[in-house]
Amino acid sequence: MSKKTLTALHSYITEQKPTEDELREKVRELAYNNDPTDRTVTVRYSQMKKHIREIHPEYSDDYLKSLNPPKELTAKIITENKERKMSSKQVNFGPEMIEKIYALKDSKIPFERAIYLQFISGRRINEIFDNSFRIQKAQPRVITMQLSKKNGDEKAKYHKMELIKDTIDNQEFKALLTKLRTSVTGISLKDFTGRVNKAVKSNLGKDLSSHDLRAMYAVYRHATDNPDAMNLIGYIGKVLNHGSGSVDSAVSYSNFHYTG
Repeated sequence: MSKKTLTALHSYITEQKPTEDELREKVRELAYNNDPTDRTVTVRYSQMKKHIREIHPEYSDDYLKSLNPPKELTAKIITENKERKMSSKQVNFGPEMIEKIYALKDSKIPFERAIYLQFISGRRINEIFDNSFRIQKAQPRVITMQLSKKNGDEKAKYHKMELIKDTIDNQEFKALLTKLRTSVTGISLKDFTGRVNKAVKSNLGKDLSSHDLRAMYAVYRHATDNPDAMNLIGYIGKVLNHGSGSVDSAVSYSNFHYTG
């Protein structure tokens, strides 16, 4: 969505101080401006809600939870997403791919090092870019981090995740991540993401993206670090910190298969 739309929303709220019902109508008007696709409408709603939540705290969380596209449109998008996920092709990767990723750990190119750090941690690219995190020496594989897809009270919390075993400990991860962030100081998240994606395609395959590293992390760990023999979908949800009941989120990562 264009900055112009968010600017218009911000000006409207600041100048008109609308009631909740008035704001609901304005958001709907902006969301449907210029005959957008259904998916674009949902994206606009999401981005406008984010703007209101962060910039205009006078509107309650309860109100924001109700500020949604029409239910029938949301249901249509969910159905389309499920159909797309079910029809997606299986992507196989094996030890050779893992070795390629591990070889990028000491690359002189920061965007290649980002591939390594994202894969061994399973974090989203924007979380690698700048989200706050903590470590404890007593738990060398564990990192706690503020996660991007959490809302409300959960957004400020630090959530636990584990590094892939037999790679590096959390102290080395901290050092490598700090070095990475320092080396890309001054560039935007959008540019960082684009350059990491180019590095992924160049090193691992033109059909892959940085977000696929997150799926590969979960599937690889399921194959190599699953002492409780959890099923794949449940395991993906657990190690990727999906919320309870977010089965669809886990399914979207399950088209990857480790062949080792």
